[in-house]
Amino acid sequence: MFRRKWSGLPADPQFPCDLKELGYFINKDDEIRAIDNPDNYFKFFLSRNPRWNDRQRFAMNQAIQKVIWERLETLGLKKELVPLGTSDPSKPHAPIFVSEDIGSKSRVVVIFGETVQDLGALAHRVIGGPGGVNEGSMVSIVTELLKQRSSPSDPSTPGIILANMGELIWWPGGNRTLSRSAFDATPMKSAVHNGNQFSKKNEVPGNETFMRHVNYIFDTVIPHFVNERAGIDVIGVGDSADTVERYLDLFPVWEIWKKRINCLALVGGLHPIWELKNEEFGHHFLRNRSRAYATSNEPAGMVLSGPDGNPKTSTFTQIGCPVFSSGEPYYTELTLIMGRDIVLDWLQEVAMTPEGKEYANPKFHVEFADPVAEGDNDHDWSHWQNAEQASENDDGEEAKINDGTEDAGNGNVGDEEPRLILVERPAETE
Repeated sequence: MFRRKWSGLPADPQFPCDLKELGYFINKDDEIRAIDNPDNYFKFFLSRNPRWNDRQRFAMNQAIQKVIWERLETLGLKKELVPLGTSDPSKPHAPIFVSEDIGSKSRVVVIFGETVQDLGALAHRVIGGPGGVNEGSMVSIVTELLKQRSSPSDPSTPGIILANMGELIWWPGGNRTLSRSAFDATPMKSAVHNGNQFSKKNEVPGNETFMRHVNYIFDTVIPHFVNERAGIDVIGVGDSADTVERYLDLFPVWEIWKKRINCLALVGGLHPIWELKNEEFGHHFLRNRSRAYATSNEPAGMVLSGPDGNPKTSTFTQIGCPVFSSGEPYYTELTLIMGRDIVLDWLQEVAMTPEGKEYANPKFHVEFADPVAEGDNDHDWSHWQNAEQASENDDGEEAKINDGTEDAGNGNVGDEEPRLILVERPAETE
C-alpha cells in the first residue's frame, strides 16, 4: 500500500528579512538595487513556483518596512500600539505612528493610507523601483508636512498621525499584524499546504475591520494624544478615503467632529455623493472644505469638476466636492505620490486661513471636457431609433461586401486570383 508521510512534503521556502542578505542595497539615489548587478531593481520572479516568489516578496517587504519605520522615527514619529495600553507583545495589537510632541500641537494631520498597503508604504512599485524608498513611502509626506506652519499665529509644525488601515490581521507567529497579501505569504507547514486560515484569533480588539479602525482612531487615539482645542486635517487614500467618508457621514459622529475637522482631502476616493445621508456633511462640508484628487491624464492640479460633477469627462466626479487631477493617470496608489505638492499645499492654505474666518472653497467655473481624438465622428446619434434622422447623420457610403457570387453570375470567376487554395493530397497506391 502506498503511503506518503507529512515529512515527505516540500518544505516552505525561507528568506531572511534583511536587504543585504536578500542581495540588495540602497544606492545614493535612494533606490533599491541588486548587489551583484547595481543596474537591476528587485527581481520578483525568482522561480516558476509562485510560492517561492511570494515568500521572497514577503521577506523583502518586511526588510523595506524596517527601513521606512527607522526613517519615520528619525523624523520625530513614535510607534504606538492599539489597543492603547497594550503591554504584552504576544497579544493582538496593531502599530500606528504618532508625533512625539503631538500633545502641544494646535493642528494635527491624520493620514489613512490604502487598505492594501503596509504601514508607512504608499506604493512598492516606487519604493522598489524608479523613485526610491522616500518617494514611495510616507517618509516624503511627513517630510513635507514638517515644513508647514500650524496656523498664522503658530509657526510650529503640525502633529501627525499615521493610521494603519492595511495591517489589521494578527499573525501570532510573528507577534505583529499584516496585510491580507502578507498574511497569505507567512510560513506554512509545507510549501503545498492550503494557505493560512483567518479566524477570530487573528483579529485585533477594537480594530477588526477598516471601519472599526477608523472609529478607533477618531474615538480613542485622537482624544488620548491630541489637545482638545487642536484642529484636525484628514487625508484619505484610495478605498480608505471612502471608509472615512462613510464614517464621518454618521450623524452622531459628525455632531462630535464637525467643529474640529479643518478639511478633508480625498486622494483617489470614489464614494458617490448620493450614498451620503448626512446633509450637513455631504452637501455643506464636502462642498466647502473638501477636495478630491482623481486619477487623470491631465496635469496635477487641473480642476476637472466643481462640487456638482462634470458630465463632460469620463473621470468619476459625482463626489460632492471639487475634483482635481492628481497627475497620475492609472494607479490609485500613486495619486498621493504624484499629487503630493498640490494636496499638502491645499492643507497649508486651509491652515493659514485668518483666525475667526472659516475656510470655504472658491466657486469654480469649470469648462473642462475630455479631449476628442482626431477623426472621431461628431454626429448626434441620440435619435438612432429614428431611421430617417439616423440616415441624415450617416454621410458615409454604404459598405459593400463582395463574396464573389456576383462575378460568378457574370462568368468572371477567373478574373482575379483566388484567395484560398485547397490542395488535396493524392491517395497513396499500394
